[in-house]
Amino acid sequence: MSSIFEDVNVINNTDQTVTGSITVTDPNDETVLEETFELVSGNDTETATPQTGTETDSAAVRYEDVFTTAGEYTVSVTLDEDSAIEGVTENERAVAVPDTDNANVLVTLGDTEETDTPINIGVIDTSDDTDTETE
Repeated sequence: MSSIFEDVNVINNTDQTVTGSITVTDPNDETVLEETFELVSGNDTETATPQTGTETDSAAVRYEDVFTTAGEYTVSVTLDEDSAIEGVTENERAVAVPDTDNANVLVTLGDTEETDTPINIGVIDTSDDTDTETE
């Protein structure tokens, strides 16, 4: 089964353009991803296409080949001050990646329905498409 997700995915669900950075460190405390992003509003249906990834004017960005070994990874997201969501500009979370082929990190910006922070970091197990853990 194929997935629209890559190892690490950032999706903007706000009504504003968001700029910031994401850093991922592996179980050996080595930085395996350090990137900046600019994502248009996820509510702008004319330009936002979360399924297509890193094109210009996208509401999502996907990073592949981040996970090299099973273990605990640390995901840090920092938004620029002018991109703060409800006054929040950062979140960091340790996530378990038990299987590098079937685990995907999903960062959602602006979605507070299931958590109390507007920067959510979760893990999706794509081996059965049912297990999702967010914070």
